[in-house]
Amino acid sequence: MPSVFSDEPSLLVITCSFGVAPVLAQELSDLGFRVGTVADSFVESEGTLADCMRLNLHLRTGHRVLYALNKFPCRNCDQLYDEAYQIPWERYLDPDGYFSVDRAVRTPSIRNDQYPALKLKDAIADRMRAKYGRRPNSGNERTDACVFLHWFGSQAAIYLDTTGESLSFRGYRKRSSDAPLRESLAAALILASRWDPATPFLNPMCGCGTLAIEALWMAQNRAPALFRENFAFMHLLCFEPEAWTHLRSEALIRYTESKNIPVRVYASDIEPDMVEATRENAEIAQVADCLALECCDVFSAPHPATTDGVALLNPPYGGRIGDPSALLETYRSVGGFLAQAQADGYRGYLFTGNPELCEQAELTADRSRVFYSGDLSCTLLEQPHLSRAALRRLAKFNPGIRLPEA
Repeated sequence: MPSVFSDEPSLLVITCSFGVAPVLAQELSDLGFRVGTVADSFVESEGTLADCMRLNLHLRTGHRVLYALNKFPCRNCDQLYDEAYQIPWERYLDPDGYFSVDRAVRTPSIRNDQYPALKLKDAIADRMRAKYGRRPNSGNERTDACVFLHWFGSQAAIYLDTTGESLSFRGYRKRSSDAPLRESLAAALILASRWDPATPFLNPMCGCGTLAIEALWMAQNRAPALFRENFAFMHLLCFEPEAWTHLRSEALIRYTESKNIPVRVYASDIEPDMVEATRENAEIAQVADCLALECCDVFSAPHPATTDGVALLNPPYGGRIGDPSALLETYRSVGGFLAQAQADGYRGYLFTGNPELCEQAELTADRSRVFYSGDLSCTLLEQPHLSRAALRRLAKFNPGIRLPEA
């Protein structure tokens, strides 16, 4: 059977966290892909299944890469079954293999979204049985071929999910903090900061090290899925292993040429357990030798002089961890550190799910943008700074703080 992996372009939908889509759109553009619709939690493009392999390998801010098989008006599950049955599943699925169906369904005629998923499974199974006399097994595990149903209102679409387990799971986070950043969101924040990997990156209050590790992977030119062993596209009948080997080999060469970089990412945390967690995660991510890591308070966090570095902090919000009232001084301290870092040549960024604390701490910003961490609306503040009065009050209790010149 001739392969369809490289020769049939279709609509691609790349999903992401809410608020990340503009950053993801820039990633797609940088990789040479046309950018179509940019929505709250996805970006549309166009490409072949071979292009899906490249996106799965290189995207830092996306979650799943979906390849459209059919889009159609849909009023009920019988129509869904009929449309799904017309798709040539025998070109994509192994009759002796396994597939799963995931769904996002929001339409007035459906009360239980499991039912349309079952109808889609039935259509696939019946089509495969008619072509081969047998059908693949199916279930809920996303370890093999994956199909995705999107049915909102009167419009439905059926996709091949070429990813499987979300791209945001990089595999290096052996130890975690109480409220860790998703890896793809951490990458989005760094890209939104416009950090130049040739300059220093500061990450005080580093938690389990996700921001620092993502920054180092960027500096090393390491494709985030370079060493991932399983994708859903590998279980498609038309998968071309040689094409994947070639893509991965090219990425490995770029990484090998760049991985031995000088130390320019500086992480620290006041909690010894978090420093140790960062150290262990950095070892798994193969970046420990490139990371400067210290156990210290925010005022003692290292920040070598520079002309264009970035300082990015993600302090507790007071929601999942920390008492908001007790965090007021923490936010003032963060503001004091950022004042010093900015005086030493850094652009400062603060990511928080509690902007009210920033107001109480007299911490304001030149610009801001909203990202979601799970279902929590968070704000990335650019160039946050304390009022002069707040800085003076802070300096009374922190003699080591250097007030920036007026």
